Amino acid sequence: MPDFDNLKKALLCRGEPERVPLFEGTIHEDLKSRFLGKPAGGLEAEVEFHMKAGYDYVPLTIGLRQTMRGETTGVMGTRQVETAVFKAAQARYNPFQDGLSTRMWAEGGQGIIHDAAAFDRYPWPDHAGFSYGAVEKLGKLLPPGAKAVINVGYVFMASWMLMGFERFCIGLAEEDSLVKRVIARVGGIQKRVVENLLQFDCVGAIRMPDDLAFNTGPLVDPRFLRAHVFPWDREIGHLVRSKGLPYLYHSDGRLYEVIDDLIACGFHSLHPCEPAAMDIELLKRRYGGRLCLCGNIDLNTTLTRGTPAAVEAEVKRRIRALAPGGGYCCGSSNSVPEYVPFENYLAMIEAVKEHGRYPILLT
Repeated sequence: MPDFDNLKKALLCRGEPERVPLFEGTIHEDLKSRFLGKPAGGLEAEVEFHMKAGYDYVPLTIGLRQTMRGETTGVMGTRQVETAVFKAAQARYNPFQDGLSTRMWAEGGQGIIHDAAAFDRYPWPDHAGFSYGAVEKLGKLLPPGAKAVINVGYVFMASWMLMGFERFCIGLAEEDSLVKRVIARVGGIQKRVVENLLQFDCVGAIRMPDDLAFNTGPLVDPRFLRAHVFPWDREIGHLVRSKGLPYLYHSDGRLYEVIDDLIACGFHSLHPCEPAAMDIELLKRRYGGRLCLCGNIDLNTTLTRGTPAAVEAEVKRRIRALAPGGGYCCGSSNSVPEYVPFENYLAMIEAVKEHGRYPILLT
């Protein structure tokens, strides 16, 4: 049976829960379908998959992340055609696309908002216009003990994706006010989205996916993040924490320079702690008790190119090193894409169930 209280105890670093929780951001639809033995994609299938696989929650996406990735129903990891606005941007700046691509990234050069006139023309979504009906429906589908983890995020990412990364960075260098205007509009929308989400009893946590870094360090100067991005994370965090809910952060890459900033924003956990970018055992020593660490099972090697036995061995090592005292949730070091062998995914979740019971055996 799902036990969100067990997950919540781990995320809030309130000592050792009964077991190490499973945690993922995104699991590809193909793997869900194979696990269920039938097509996945709808909310009913999402609930069935996550409960049968052993998760204590069901993820849902609401807000500008939906707009940018085309996840129109809020179900993560589904293959859907992008929104009309995003397809229009592709057609304008990438004329060789056929308009039906399911690629989920904006152009690296110039995006749809490239000047003040484009900012004014852009059909900015209203915070009340997102599909909150999906949250209400999910609340009715969830069994006792389970909650929804809602993905919002994208304060930094939506801003540069709308402008195009090159245009965004040139704007930073030139101190173009357009960059700040875009971030302020995005942050304001996402804050209002979270205010709406917190009215639903089924919401157990708010998760902010917002990739900030390469494997070598932040994408932009941390001083800019502190001045213009983190204040929005802090305001949203105040709303979430005032409800007593976990506030979760996801970013790829090497984040050592900004982890203290993330804690100051009110985040309770950090995901996915990529092995190629950060030493998760060092993070545990530095931030144990203040920050729950999630993920770290190597997607670059073990999950994708290893054997089920190798996956189980890595899970055991991570649990022994990170789970004592609590504050660890186990999962992949990014997500579970379609190229992860199904047997390796099963090996990971089964190993967590087998070896993640407290007290943790260290031998």
